[in-house]
Amino acid sequence: MFDTITIDQAAADRWDVVIAGSSFSAMFFLRGLRPDLRVLVIERGGLRSHAQILRDGHVANQAFAMENASGAEKTWTSKITFGGNSNCWWAQTPRFHPSDFRLHTLYGQGADWPIGYDALEPYYARVEAIMDVAGGAPHLLPRSAPFPYPAHAVARSDAVCMKARPDIWTPTPTARSNGGSRAPCCANGVCDRCPVDAKFIILNAMDQFVRPGAALLLETELRQVDMAGGVATGVTVVDAGGAERRIGCGAVALATNAINNAAILLRSGRSDPALGRYLHEQVGRNVLVDTPFPGYFGGTSITALCYGHYDGPHRNDDAAVLIESTNTTASIRPERGKWTHRMRLKLVAEDLPQPLNRVTLDDAGEVVIHWSGHSDYARRGLARAEARLCDVLPDGCQPLPETRDAVTEQHIQGTHRMGRDPETSVVDSALRLHGSENVFALGAGAFTSCSPANPTLTLSALALRAGETL
Repeated sequence: MFDTITIDQAAADRWDVVIAGSSFSAMFFLRGLRPDLRVLVIERGGLRSHAQILRDGHVANQAFAMENASGAEKTWTSKITFGGNSNCWWAQTPRFHPSDFRLHTLYGQGADWPIGYDALEPYYARVEAIMDVAGGAPHLLPRSAPFPYPAHAVARSDAVCMKARPDIWTPTPTARSNGGSRAPCCANGVCDRCPVDAKFIILNAMDQFVRPGAALLLETELRQVDMAGGVATGVTVVDAGGAERRIGCGAVALATNAINNAAILLRSGRSDPALGRYLHEQVGRNVLVDTPFPGYFGGTSITALCYGHYDGPHRNDDAAVLIESTNTTASIRPERGKWTHRMRLKLVAEDLPQPLNRVTLDDAGEVVIHWSGHSDYARRGLARAEARLCDVLPDGCQPLPETRDAVTEQHIQGTHRMGRDPETSVVDSALRLHGSENVFALGAGAFTSCSPANPTLTLSALALRAGETL
């Protein structure tokens, strides 16, 4: 574990790099740094063991003031604790599709990223190795190396789908263990608090990140970056008792999620036109499908992905949709002998980031979220995928009419987007602030567009790459 120090010890020293936050992007950025640098990790929350999390549950979500004009319930998942949302994620690790990085060029929607799939691919492979990812079929997306471990056993219904359409169905890549140093997945579908510690989290992977010269400051909030002439000279922090201190450093990396990163930069006097804007995440819809064959009994909680409604010319008008097959019997059929003849699917659509969805500060410098809802583009994508669901399923499958939209996908994205133009973006392809060579804004806040794939593998790969540029 890191050497834990007090706020007085931190303020009395000068650090090469200060990292705010302790979840995926923070730790993979740290992993990418040169070993001779002295690094201070500042975490707003405390440190709890896996046993404590199992016994007491997760800390409550961070409370945000929100002006919700969407007409629908909306929540955001942000855990203030060491390891952050790594403690409660579901460990889904699909890569983004190569087309996700060129959405505007290919389909006239949104904006292109300043980095492409090929540049990020080696970092994808390295992060998968660190996470001990158990993988699916390699042919659906380009790869330079095989998955570290074989895919989990798929559900019986997934196997039928893969036999019928191997071009679009694949076992899901996941950091729920199927080999390696962690216990194997117990397939109980309680992944937010994995009872056997099978999924990759920061707590059980500290040997991948701890290094000489790195220290940890807990229960301390980084409020702002102190800057002079566009250069960071230190940070202002507040401890649990409300005492404010200044810590000097040579570089700063913000990894506190898209909402809090934007707030820190706004408090620091940044006025980039895109800062705080384009807050977004995917939109999900749960669907049940009755099948002529049995399902479930796979080796993990989410067993397969379907790319049949993901990429293609439809993205000119309708969002990409990735389909997840869930291996938990939340709903069984009532007919005798057909109790498991059912698939539980989730349709996950990319959203089109909108500038009106944004983060601002109130007069006290605290976060206010302005939310106007998901884009029509995302809604059309969901409607298209649902109407054509039978096109990607074997014969005889029948979707049920009842569907349920998710309140959240628990993926906070946007607010300091990546790009080449400072008028329309906040960071460059190395996640550095435009005009500030020693300040990085990490995490999914840098996403230029919204892939339907889960963001964690991509934000971790981007952070590892950014750390190596310092």
